[in-house]
Amino acid sequence: MDKFKSIEAKAKAGLSFEEVFASPEYQNMLLSMLETTAKIAGYRRSTKLRVNIINDSDGDCPAYTNGEMVHINVGCQFAERLKKSYNLYNLFVVGLLAHEEGHILWTDFAKFNQANEAIKSGYIPLGDDLYDYDEEIENYSEYDEMLANEKIGRIYLLNYFHNILNLIEDIYVNAKQSSKFAGNYRKGIAVFNALIYEESPSIAEMAEMGLSKAVIYSNALVSKLKAKDVYYGTPEAEEEYSGTVNYIVSEIATMIMATPEKRVLACNLIICHLWKFIEEDIQNLKDKYDDEDNSDDGDNNSDSSDSSDSESSKSPLSPEQEKEIEEEIAQIMSGLQGQTEDTKDTSAIAQPSAVQKNDKSLDDEKSSLTEEEHEAMRKALATCLCDGSSSAGTVTSEDYTAEDVDFNSILNGLAHNKAVDISENAIEKELNDDLRGDYGIADSSSGATINRFRSIPSNSKRSYERIVKGIKPIANAMVKELERVIKDENLSESRKNRIIGKKLTTSKLYKPDYKFWEDRKNPKKVIDMAISVRVDESGSMYGDRIDTARVSCVLLKTVADELGIPIEIIGDTEDERVELYPYCTYESTDGNDKYRLVSMTDRWGNRDGYAIRYCYKRLKRRKEKHKLLVIISDGMPAADNYVGEAANNDLRVLTRQIKRDGTAVIAFGFGSDAQSLSSIYGKSFVCYEDLSKVPKAFAKVLKEQILRNL
Repeated sequence: MDKFKSIEAKAKAGLSFEEVFASPEYQNMLLSMLETTAKIAGYRRSTKLRVNIINDSDGDCPAYTNGEMVHINVGCQFAERLKKSYNLYNLFVVGLLAHEEGHILWTDFAKFNQANEAIKSGYIPLGDDLYDYDEEIENYSEYDEMLANEKIGRIYLLNYFHNILNLIEDIYVNAKQSSKFAGNYRKGIAVFNALIYEESPSIAEMAEMGLSKAVIYSNALVSKLKAKDVYYGTPEAEEEYSGTVNYIVSEIATMIMATPEKRVLACNLIICHLWKFIEEDIQNLKDKYDDEDNSDDGDNNSDSSDSSDSESSKSPLSPEQEKEIEEEIAQIMSGLQGQTEDTKDTSAIAQPSAVQKNDKSLDDEKSSLTEEEHEAMRKALATCLCDGSSSAGTVTSEDYTAEDVDFNSILNGLAHNKAVDISENAIEKELNDDLRGDYGIADSSSGATINRFRSIPSNSKRSYERIVKGIKPIANAMVKELERVIKDENLSESRKNRIIGKKLTTSKLYKPDYKFWEDRKNPKKVIDMAISVRVDESGSMYGDRIDTARVSCVLLKTVADELGIPIEIIGDTEDERVELYPYCTYESTDGNDKYRLVSMTDRWGNRDGYAIRYCYKRLKRRKEKHKLLVIISDGMPAADNYVGEAANNDLRVLTRQIKRDGTAVIAFGFGSDAQSLSSIYGKSFVCYEDLSKVPKAFAKVLKEQILRNL
């Protein structure tokens, strides 16, 4: 076992990224977290939430949701450097899960689709509310006019509004999830927020890259809201941008934590405050496409209020030009930092939040947060790894890489499975190596094969438990009796040597049983034995015979394990080739050998001499002083060119040789056909026609062998 622990430790240290994060076990852990948190939050839809893990290094998007399934790309390059610390990367992935689940639970996509449709139709979403918010709000009229009359402007504003709204909603759901769930959800969101800050270029670098100022300001706003700080890069950049950024944040921060309508208004406010830079982008596009005449017909005499957008906007832009403009605007928007979902998919959700009490629109008063909830969310919004200083964005804090019980159980489980595979590979190699050698006339011209079952069906475990329940009283009685005999033997030896011992054990002088003399010549008695069991799985072993063999082997395995006796149980048959089924092996480490025994069944022919030689070859190598070979069969050998008196004589000679080598042999015959085997195994043979008596007989014979060799 110590050897296996060493293999397990090496396996854990050598787990690859794919083995951990693309494993079904990891996906199941995330699914369990998703289901648990959704239930706590009050998820109200009938659709069952799911998690899909992909490992695509070419994918740009780390995560997205379609409202029912959270897709997470663990291979995304965005957090590449975190992959050196599996615990830290796990937090990052959990943060993605929390974020996307947040959209499912808290985002009202129906309302946001309405807002996008409003801009697409040429008017400001909730424009009256925005106007009432501040009657003299700067650039409101320009914003309104651009939407109503400028085709290129409307395309730009639709894209900009949609992206800004997604970013604002990201901030909201992160804060909502952080306030609702502590632990790894909060830590994971914090890691992601800090990573956005740390991985993103500085404001000065964005300017050097030629990003639109409208985009640069948006990135600065998101960084300020998510990470509490903005990485300006240079004093000049800070002087140019910080005033506007701080002012807009002060205007919209409380709106983000309120209703969906308020978040729509926050996006409108951002557009109004950044209008100068937005207008520059739009003008550049218009200039590029020589769009001086590309304005909607301002003549409203044709009752344009009742007409569709396509009818009221007589744009000279060709479909090809319009597509080019959309692609260019998309390129401009690609500079926005921190999105975690595919914006094309979120618009397809088109439904209210999953925990909303009803599907009707709620006014601000009814849907507003309580003071306590608002304060909790405000604190959650401010909670992240960075502290507003130069250390902002650091994602190596030990507080966030502390041992995670669930994740480490995944690592330990994967390491165990990998170690089992390594160990099983070594076992199978040894089993196959032992096929080579001299098997006399029992050798098969077609060769032999090893069939070692790796996976264990769940029904095998249930069947095993039923068998154990039946034989447990026999096994327990036998084990207790043997342990008592061994204890008595050791006690009598201790008393016999209490005066003549060579060394006084002073640490035991207080004991009343006189065990204070340590006898170096007479060590305590132990069961120094190894057992090999060969099971005939020929076709004639069908029905009660193979059932009895199966139960008897479970009994032997149970007793041997309780007493610490190494045991190997191998079934065999022949169908052109000799087929060996090592159900239990001496070096097995996965704990599943006892369940493998349930797979024992009747099959085809039986080449006894080959199977017995194979079992004995492996038993003979054992270092234990005493060795026992158990043979289970129901009749004579019956295999291709191995039958009749020649095969019988081969078994007689083989049995005598094994005994001369000092190995005890017990042959059990099952059923009326087995009597003939007495001519082969002689005094070593025991036959039972009444199969119900076999398990107790096995226990009795094994007990006698153990007592004889103590």
